[in-house]
Amino acid sequence: MSSMLRLLSISTALAIFSFGATDAQIIKFVKRGLSKNPSLKVNSVKIVDKQILDKPKGWQAYFIKFNLTLKRGNKNINISQSDIIFAKDGYISPDFINIKTNRSIKHDLSPKVDESFYDDKHLLLGNKNAKHKILIFSDPNCPFCKEIVPEVIEIVSKYPEIFALYYYHLPLLKLHPGSLTLCKAMILLQKDKKVDLIKKIYEVDFDYEEKDEKKVLDELNKKLGLNLTLKDINQEWVKKELENDMKRAEDLLVNGTPTMFLDGKKDPSREKYKDFIPKKK
Repeated sequence: MSSMLRLLSISTALAIFSFGATDAQIIKFVKRGLSKNPSLKVNSVKIVDKQILDKPKGWQAYFIKFNLTLKRGNKNINISQSDIIFAKDGYISPDFINIKTNRSIKHDLSPKVDESFYDDKHLLLGNKNAKHKILIFSDPNCPFCKEIVPEVIEIVSKYPEIFALYYYHLPLLKLHPGSLTLCKAMILLQKDKKVDLIKKIYEVDFDYEEKDEKKVLDELNKKLGLNLTLKDINQEWVKKELENDMKRAEDLLVNGTPTMFLDGKKDPSREKYKDFIPKKK
């Protein structure tokens, strides 16, 4: 996360406070915390979901989305950001750290995945009526994605009546600028259900630091035997599709890859779907 976003994070903007945790009070508290920064104008704060935690017991997680205007000199920068805060018995906490893993519990939490995520255009593989739905946000240049995504594709293609795989593009442009071009090309392949080529993109190495779109596309065409053009991948609907995928990641507080959900719940292990693979006799 950039220094700007760290500045804007509720976790760093807010301290533990004592009062009743109604929705209105939570929103007021968030606005007050963010407004302490004179460079920020708080346009809106919204609670998008609430969940009671099993651990730490009795605490409630509030999933907050806020829109801000950041003043930088003569410029105003509009920013949409999300975070999670926790409330119980008149207290609010910005975070909890698992003492065994030294990780924030926020890594394991996500707002509920509603049915709108499971549409036909994002169904990469499997039967949409399958018992188990896998939802994944991924970047083809992410080294962890390269390990996980091909395996998921293989398993879903082997058990299409058990699993449905829904795929969303989330290029991490600060780390892998070359992923922008690859993702736009993949949207075209995804539309035509060319899953074998999408899988191959994960199995081939690309210059993830390359920012020249033509060079990235030439490399892709050469390695996969394609003949895509800049005009093809820059169709307006393709760019809108990628923009929509990235916004949908924000809706679920996804900011890293690969992020996986199984049957509507975030799966930090990215392994739980394997529990439903038929056991060999």
